[in-house]
Amino acid sequence: MVRFVAYVVATVVATLALGTISDRLISFDRAEAVLVFGVVLGLINAVIKPVVDLLAFPLTCLTFGLFAIVVNTVLFWSGAWISRNFDVAANLEVSWWGALFGSMLVSVASGIIFTVIDE
Repeated sequence: MVRFVAYVVATVVATLALGTISDRLISFDRAEAVLVFGVVLGLINAVIKPVVDLLAFPLTCLTFGLFAIVVNTVLFWSGAWISRNFDVAANLEVSWWGALFGSMLVSVASGIIFTVIDE
């Protein structure tokens, strides 16, 4: 449970940071939209990502790990697409470049948070 909360916090921080850097990458109108997106992405990473990583493992090995960036980008973008269906996050928009940079920023932020927590 602590890892899930830490990942949601990392997602919210990274999304808010990327949204303030550029409106072309990620745009939102309310902070609640980012919180909903963080919870949705946390659920995707807890349930769907292990299965996708297992299925993509041969291709990830073949590309020396670069395919993991593609998997993270697609999951980040799909989390934004799913969270737009909630009324709170109806105006959350993420471009493909935003999903790429957002997934990288979430990885760095969650790595820092998990280093501090050190479960």
